[in-house]
Amino acid sequence: MPTPEQIDTIRRLNDAARTHPGLASLANVTMGFQALPELDRFAALVAITRFTKFDGDNDPYGEHDFGAVYKLASGAWTQDRPDDAKAVGQTVFWKIDYYDTSLTYGSDAPWNSEQTKRVLTIMLASEY
Repeated sequence: MPTPEQIDTIRRLNDAARTHPGLASLANVTMGFQALPELDRFAALVAITRFTKFDGDNDPYGEHDFGAVYKLASGAWTQDRPDDAKAVGQTVFWKIDYYDTSLTYGSDAPWNSEQTKRVLTIMLASEY
């Protein structure tokens, strides 16, 4: 179990991986996400990079490694899940995983940026 200081470092590294996909992390999208219209992919990515809605449901360990964004029936994308499920047109999940530098195994030290590569995966909720 990581120490509180290590969790703070993991959270900081994960925030950088999410806000700068492809720079602070490797980015991976699923075929379902790739099949979305270009404007929806762009809007979902913007919502992911601006994501701040971490709570006990999506972030039980305080690492900022998972979240969801929603396309509303109106066409707008948001990180706020509507109470009315009928108002959601599409749900996109994002997840950060920690690998060793060869991307072969999980990282033993996700708080150590020299020993860990972060992979941000973006997928449709239906693909999870």
